[in-house]
Amino acid sequence: MQNAVKPPQAQLRLPPAFSLHPCASRDVLAEAVRIAPDLGAGTLVLHQSAGLLAFAVVLEPEQPLAEARRAFLLGMTALADALAAHCPPERPVRILWPDQIVYDAARLGGGRLAVAPNCAEDQVPDWMVFAAELIADRDDLEEPGRFPHSTSLKEEAFDPAEDIVSTFASYMMLYFDRWTHEGFDAVTNRYLMRIDPPLLRGVRRIEGVQMMEMTPSGGGKRYPPLAEALATADWRDARGPKR
Repeated sequence: MQNAVKPPQAQLRLPPAFSLHPCASRDVLAEAVRIAPDLGAGTLVLHQSAGLLAFAVVLEPEQPLAEARRAFLLGMTALADALAAHCPPERPVRILWPDQIVYDAARLGGGRLAVAPNCAEDQVPDWMVFAAELIADRDDLEEPGRFPHSTSLKEEAFDPAEDIVSTFASYMMLYFDRWTHEGFDAVTNRYLMRIDPPLLRGVRRIEGVQMMEMTPSGGGKRYPPLAEALATADWRDARGPKR
């Protein structure tokens, strides 16, 4: 029964804006896309099974896609901050631009984005979906130490999955409120704080949907635009985060 789906636990508490949709499929993004037109914003699709914790949130943006896509960075910020709130504090939760979560330099999972089909950059999407996939455990590996580039929630003594998901949802609400009332920089500043590796000299910033680095010497680096970078998703394979 190693692949049996674990039912959501009673202690999962979501903010009132969210409604829980348990999911047997490992691909919560696909399930959220399927139900998004009918169930709408705030639907949280949750999957728990051996090796995987995955959840996805349906969003209904009010901005054109070119701007609304930045909600992905908000989702990653909420995900990283939720993980940081429920792990041993001595090691960092960080982000590799734009979509990979690492814990103490080991891959833990990442985020994905889907947009309603046939939506042009200057049109408001009917819906979008932010999805997170995390390595829950690696119990099926005979020698986890042979794979030092990844780790799991279980191995690193994270708090229960229900706590992580609940905190993620609360952070999502908080950061959307900040985006509305303080501007998107209030969100991206949190995102940039977690970018790996830390920038010891110079400045990072988000311009539109692109991350920029400027060094004191006048040099700099421009990362691939968000849509292009998300198309790679080299942290995962067909079953989820690579282990």
